[in-house]
Amino acid sequence: MRFASSISDAGEADLALEQILAPIDARVTPGMVDLVLLFATAHFEDELDDIVERVRGAFSNAVVMGCTAEGTIGHDREIERRPSISLIAGTLPDVRVRPFHITQDQLAAAATVDDWERLVGVSPDGHPIFLAFADPFAIDVARFIEQVNEHYPGASVLGGIASAARAPGENRLIGADEIHKEGIVGVGMAGKLNVETVVSQGCRPIGKPYVITRGERNVVQDLGGQPALKRLQEVLVSLSREDEALARQALLVGRVIDERKDSFTRGDFLIQNIIGVDRQSGAIGIAGHARVGATVQFHVRDAASADEDLRGLLAAHADRGVRGALLFGCNGRGTNMWTEPGHDIGVIRSVLGDVPVGGFFCGGEFGPVGGTNFIHGFTASIGLFREPT
Repeated sequence: MRFASSISDAGEADLALEQILAPIDARVTPGMVDLVLLFATAHFEDELDDIVERVRGAFSNAVVMGCTAEGTIGHDREIERRPSISLIAGTLPDVRVRPFHITQDQLAAAATVDDWERLVGVSPDGHPIFLAFADPFAIDVARFIEQVNEHYPGASVLGGIASAARAPGENRLIGADEIHKEGIVGVGMAGKLNVETVVSQGCRPIGKPYVITRGERNVVQDLGGQPALKRLQEVLVSLSREDEALARQALLVGRVIDERKDSFTRGDFLIQNIIGVDRQSGAIGIAGHARVGATVQFHVRDAASADEDLRGLLAAHADRGVRGALLFGCNGRGTNMWTEPGHDIGVIRSVLGDVPVGGFFCGGEFGPVGGTNFIHGFTASIGLFREPT
């Protein structure tokens, strides 16, 4: 298993292609590459057909997939809000790489495992890993994730929502045979494959966990037998001055994924936004289902917490022979969160070493938490490829 990655910030297509293709030959043999992921900003929309065709010509035996994005990530840089193209190529011996493109009509009609096998080309028995890139305007992305969870239990979905568009039809999805303006493109991979996932939601828990004792739909009415707002106020008054200030800037709630655990720490929660409070009733509205019996804990998010969270999660994978990494980061990270560009890719390389990295800034990231796939925000969703054991 071998990977190579590259990135260019050249604004002219021919020069950008030269800069992304030239470094690859030194790390992999183009004719032996099985998968190429290509991400480009909207600056290259007019030249994208030619760019993709030339990349396919350079890697004649590879499946080429990708999308357009607000910014791209590659090798050792994150490039935001200016022209860029990134590429990562992988040689995956004994791995079946099956490309797919799904439209809304196909998604709505797929109801059984057999339907899904026909759509994505891999069986649940093969324990696949999915990479997927979606346009959010004309397809129910949440249903796609839910259906993969149902029909492929335990299978990870990595990738994200294309972020180059502000209106329908402006994103471009690079499929195996053509470039699409809507739907979801991706690959299902199965065989001798070892991909570990890291989903850093960039948050830190505060206070203590509570069980939802009364709630409906997305409204948490009681936590631990008391009004939810009262519990929140109890947490706030117990915080240091610094944490209280953070909570007032960005307060979130984390729902425990695996209730069987005796205790909970970062990585055990699905982070959801608090969308409102009712001071009269003491209820809190959240961006998720307020299921009675679920355990939740309040969280804060800031640059320091996000850095600490990512480093802590990646540390478990240091010195484990990572061959390549995919990084799908929220477009709310980068220089929207840190003063200097390249934070997340810099952390990956500082913890894991000189690992080829490719990816892009997403309008929503896909990744598993507690064995279930979700669409995230403000997240770094990372796939780490290791030699199969």
